[in-house]
Amino acid sequence: MGKGRGHNTWESPAGCLMFSVLTHLKLQGVRLPFVQYVASLAIVRAVQELARERLQGQEVNVRIKWPNDVYGNRLKIGGILCQSAYRDQAFHVVIGTGINLSNRQPTTCIDELIEEQHKKLSLPGTPATVPPEALLAGILNNLESMLEVLVQDGFAPLESAYLQAWLHSGQQVVLEEGQDCQSRQVPLTVQGLTPSGYLKAVDQAGQLFELHPDGNSLDFFKGLVRKKMPS
Repeated sequence: MGKGRGHNTWESPAGCLMFSVLTHLKLQGVRLPFVQYVASLAIVRAVQELARERLQGQEVNVRIKWPNDVYGNRLKIGGILCQSAYRDQAFHVVIGTGINLSNRQPTTCIDELIEEQHKKLSLPGTPATVPPEALLAGILNNLESMLEVLVQDGFAPLESAYLQAWLHSGQQVVLEEGQDCQSRQVPLTVQGLTPSGYLKAVDQAGQLFELHPDGNSLDFFKGLVRKKMPS
């Protein structure tokens, strides 16, 4: 059993790769929220590396759901939780991760995603299952190199790769503002991330907004509040 956001828990039968990493980062505080984004991207990159080995260079449909989940074929297969403390002029960050590797319930898993893509591509034979140590090594290798980039140069050098790997570019969201009969729906289109790490969206008039979770909803996209940004 792993720890989730708030008082939630991550429960999984055998076949879930679960681990925590403690890292010491001497970085600016404004860059700290991006650690979980880097961890999410490290997972996707590691999965795709292993998938390409088994699918003759092809990839599987694994994407990031902002801010801290990983989805396969639109089903949740993993999550990341980061907790930090500041001391000795560094952030001490625990990155907790749980990923469905071979357990096909209650959603799907990496092995199943690779098998399905293998059949879809009509490739010969049967793809090898992914050893947990191979996935762990791939995640840690990617995580280490990208955290170095984050510390030295910020998230900007990684942002393009992150946006290519997430679910949300061009996603339509509808904010409900006000209460009861005074409420109104505001349609917005997600464009990317703001410099502070929140969602950047635009309304039908072209006005940019920064979208923040309201802290009350389990689904971030059902509890968003907006802050106007310079156009």
